[in-house]
Amino acid sequence: MMPSSRLIVNNEMKLSCKFTAVSLISLTFCLLACTSDKIGNNSTKPTKKIPLEDYASIADSTLHKNVKMYRALNFKGDTTQWDESDCNIKDTSFSCYHETCVGCYTVKICRDANNKRIKCPSYKDTIYDTTYKNINFGENALVNYIPIAKIPKFNRDTVQKVLSTLYGYACAQFFEFTSNYDLEPIGLPEGFSFEDRNSVPFGYEAISRSGECSVSAANVQYTPKSDYPRSIVRRLPEKVRRVTYQFFNGSMKSYRDTTISWKLAYVDQYGRGDTLDITTKFIADTSTTDSLRTSIMGVHASRKYNAN
Repeated sequence: MMPSSRLIVNNEMKLSCKFTAVSLISLTFCLLACTSDKIGNNSTKPTKKIPLEDYASIADSTLHKNVKMYRALNFKGDTTQWDESDCNIKDTSFSCYHETCVGCYTVKICRDANNKRIKCPSYKDTIYDTTYKNINFGENALVNYIPIAKIPKFNRDTVQKVLSTLYGYACAQFFEFTSNYDLEPIGLPEGFSFEDRNSVPFGYEAISRSGECSVSAANVQYTPKSDYPRSIVRRLPEKVRRVTYQFFNGSMKSYRDTTISWKLAYVDQYGRGDTLDITTKFIADTSTTDSLRTSIMGVHASRKYNAN
């Protein structure tokens, strides 16, 4: 074969190799079925193409991320941290909200040009360059404002009125409160108690057995639901707390035709509160007897009240 013919063949082989290399020049990088931070919503990000020559460089390089964070003081003087996107800052006020999904997961799938699964490229290391900015404290504060939840005023007169007359059943629930305040009774007779209904799945009940009374969590057969996935929420100002209390006579003594004086302390979630003087007259319910009431698991249709 003549030298010129060899040159032509070599050139054709080089062109063929170049053509093959060009046909394999890219990989398709896909992010599928990424569970969002809000439960029940799924989102898919657009396909991102990564050139073949960048694949190795990604694995050998360090990713630098610029992160902007806000710091804020709450009512108690504690410093809280928030991503820049979490906060809405106005001229004279601000609020922050962040929701995290616990039990959610992210699936990342990578495929080549022939739609075959491949190992996804990942950076050797990630360095976060974090910048902090103070919202409501320090020399360069953005606003002079401490966010607090808007808690309704405790209605002292109405609470005194509704507690002025109750049925005096033995071993039974007198009353049920729903309030934005933590409540603590002071000076009640022995056996009386306030129980946080939401601290147990189905509240509390008074039960009499063998001449004795006990107040304990209601014994209800149920199948607990899975806790995952679920959301954990942080916010400023904080959400207004709501507490439901059950007021019990946990003794076997009936208080019909009896008047007692006691105090009710109330405190909101920021520690602000006072004490209320209460006078309660226990009356008899002539429609039935205590023995009938307490024989049905010690429960009766007690009055309910929203204390705010």
